[in-house]
Amino acid sequence: MPDKYKLSAPASSSLIPEERHDAELSRVYAEILDKITDHELLPGKKLTESELCRQLACSRNTVRNALSLLAHDKIVDLQPNRGAFVHMPDLKEIRDVYNTRIELDCMVTDMLLAMPDIAERLQPLYALIDLEEKATESGDRVSWNRLANAFHVELVRVLGNDVLLEIVNTLCARSALIVAVVDHKNPDKRSNSHSEHREILDLLSAGKRTRLQNLMRRHLAGCLGRLERKIFEEQISG
Repeated sequence: MPDKYKLSAPASSSLIPEERHDAELSRVYAEILDKITDHELLPGKKLTESELCRQLACSRNTVRNALSLLAHDKIVDLQPNRGAFVHMPDLKEIRDVYNTRIELDCMVTDMLLAMPDIAERLQPLYALIDLEEKATESGDRVSWNRLANAFHVELVRVLGNDVLLEIVNTLCARSALIVAVVDHKNPDKRSNSHSEHREILDLLSAGKRTRLQNLMRRHLAGCLGRLERKIFEEQISG
């Protein structure tokens, strides 16, 4: 990842509200999660405990516990007598994740619209979108993926609802995994997500609920449709 973005594009683990476990376990969980959501470890890859211990400088017990937590979050699969593997979502799961995100994000926008000072609270998110646009223009897929997901997480953070924040962050991490499954062979060169994200902020600030809801549904449904088309095309060509 280019140096000018790596400090600004938040990793998936940095968006988790707080450490859910002891510091060492949280560190190892975070590092494995980020390697997966940044597409360093692709879906289906076997995760060897001894190799992770070496890379992360930690005990086998810590790695085992971190993998168990990642399995709970549907990021890793633990297979009896075979070990741990990066989770490989199927088409049903892909649809379930994105359809759930659509409904949650529409609920989030309604909650945001009820806040009297929402326009002021949203101002910092415009800087995030500027970085997303730069990452897109430079072809930096890792930063783009991080920033695109961070936008949706940061919308929830404005609400101050930690339970909802953790749910949305987990769904965004699973979305990053889905993108790795579908896009790793033929990634899109460009994305207009930053334009839609900017329009979402503008509509929120202006209180335009109907247009906002329509855009949010179209925005995420468009992501799902693109992924479905790629899966279909790969099945045809395969």
